[in-house]
Amino acid sequence: MQNPADDNFEPPPMSDALLDDETLADLFRDLRAATAIDEIVVKASPGRAEHAPAATLADAEQLLRDRAVRGVQIRYRHEGACWWDTLMPAPGGVRLVRIRHDL
Repeated sequence: MQNPADDNFEPPPMSDALLDDETLADLFRDLRAATAIDEIVVKASPGRAEHAPAATLADAEQLLRDRAVRGVQIRYRHEGACWWDTLMPAPGGVRLVRIRHDL
């Protein structure tokens, strides 16, 4: 990882999208089929206990569909890169912010 103080620092590529129910289902299907999951981090809603640290993809998907969390971050490896997908319930669907970290 580059040092931000370095004059040549470039932040990792990032993308942002709003997912509808069908696209969210497609994302989780792709994650199950084509990635190596490193970690799933769940941020609970206010007044709700933190979810178990060993959340599964099925847990994460259901929590997002139920709008029972502030967000979920899924860290995984795919095609030689590390990806961090942050998913947050939003008006009209689920917001996805994706960052790629080259290995």
